[in-house]
Amino acid sequence: MQGKTDMSAKGGKAQVQSDAGAYVAWSGVDQPELAAEGLGCGLLVLRPLSFALPHYADSHKFGYVLGGSGVAGVLPVATGDASPAARERVVRLEAGDPDGDADDLSILFMGDTERAVNPGDISYFFLAGGNSVLGGFDAGLLARAWPGVTKEQATAVFRSQPAVLLTGLSTKLPGVCPREHARKRLDVNARQVSSSAGGETLLLDEEVAAGGVFVVPRFAVTLIAAGADGAEWVSLIKSVRPAVEHLTGDGSMLGGLTAQVVQASLSVAPELVELLGARSAEPSH
Repeated sequence: MQGKTDMSAKGGKAQVQSDAGAYVAWSGVDQPELAAEGLGCGLLVLRPLSFALPHYADSHKFGYVLGGSGVAGVLPVATGDASPAARERVVRLEAGDPDGDADDLSILFMGDTERAVNPGDISYFFLAGGNSVLGGFDAGLLARAWPGVTKEQATAVFRSQPAVLLTGLSTKLPGVCPREHARKRLDVNARQVSSSAGGETLLLDEEVAAGGVFVVPRFAVTLIAAGADGAEWVSLIKSVRPAVEHLTGDGSMLGGLTAQVVQASLSVAPELVELLGARSAEPSH
């Protein structure tokens, strides 16, 4: 006889809670049924003049605005394209939008976690903040990834924002406003704007000898620097639907964001943002 399934409702747990808002998650650890079905669920609450730091996730998901309104930016996935079509698309979110200023903005996220790092949980990887995926790298290596950026500047760029997931703004981001033509290129029933807590873990930090082999886990960030003799790098992606993003250079994720968003995310001066190649916001239409 099979054991009785626990169908009782359970509350989520706050992963992040601050003056800027909160993120609550329902975990497959607490509710095994979520993991068994490959489902994930989270609730983002943003207070007025608050900002969710740029990130990506390991799960396909949708968001539904429960209340309030706001502005969201969405980047196309794995294009490696520096053209305008691959840039951040800014749309306005309203209550009732499937996935939208005086009130808190509340968005419920539900996703397919069958192939996630932890089934039953949506994991997020941040481009800025106290748990940034780039923050764990040596500043000298980061400087080599951006031509013209010094080690001191790289330290300032990736160590100046202590906030995790959410941060407050003193004013609205200038020039960052919704554009209707951008919304038309998005499926309004499945937009990816997301948030949650995570952590940084440096898995490997060493010189790799010629002939060495190592495995990069899914969704991990890799930075490779050649030595005096150069480097030859051969990789195998074991997936029928590979998705590889670049975090630096033309067509990168940071390069696709508007300069105002990058500056607010990293909490640095505009001069440093220009070194990273972020673009200026386009006028609204």
